[in-house]
Amino acid sequence: MIRPRSSLAALFFALAPGLLVAQGFGGGPPRNLQVLPKDLTRGEVTARMRLIAMALGVRCEHCHVQTTGPDGREQNDYASDDKDTKKVAREMMRMVNDINDKYLIAGMGRTLRERDRVTCETCHHGLSTPKTIQAALVEAIEASGGADSAVALYKSLRTRYYGSAAYDFGELAIPEVARLTTQRPAVRALLQLNLEHYPRSVQTLGTLAQVSLRMGDTAAAVDALTKALEINPDEQQLRRLLGQLRPQQ
Repeated sequence: MIRPRSSLAALFFALAPGLLVAQGFGGGPPRNLQVLPKDLTRGEVTARMRLIAMALGVRCEHCHVQTTGPDGREQNDYASDDKDTKKVAREMMRMVNDINDKYLIAGMGRTLRERDRVTCETCHHGLSTPKTIQAALVEAIEASGGADSAVALYKSLRTRYYGSAAYDFGELAIPEVARLTTQRPAVRALLQLNLEHYPRSVQTLGTLAQVSLRMGDTAAAVDALTKALEINPDEQQLRRLLGQLRPQQ
């Protein structure tokens, strides 16, 4: 997190001094460095902060207090510790340093190239508060107790983040939600939504059958199992379950 990586990082280092002057931040060494090396120049600190901001998908004011400068324009008070997000960021930076230096290098004897080091991006992927798609959906289900908010959230997140690394929108992401909550109507709605994107997902159909069965809907379970076996006749566990359910209809 505190070590720049790749040619993009080098570009930030090259451009940082000019950017600072253009934005009125030039002059004087950085103040109140508690985790970053104290001998870094202002341009080097700014380059590293920009990498962190990109990894979290935020701007400077996420962690830094905004004030009004002598010219009447808003500017950031980078030395101030008034924002809790800045305090959290420091602890996260210490954690990342420990993961790399204390655990991976010293503890496990790993030799880490710059591109192999854990950074903010490793977990955040453009989210200020990283979480899995499953966690986000279960939170929505538990907050509302219904399916509508979870379905709406999934559609919103997929529209905004699909193609990025922020969330997993793959075929197997939604079936995992069934293991994390007992709100079966919401899970079934999400599984049906998943089939719109992955109509031949045997895993989704199998999970839909299990959820429908727990809801007492044998007909829906049989329908889902039949479709799954049409796609993959070799799924013996699903075939056995279908054989058990058909006499009950």
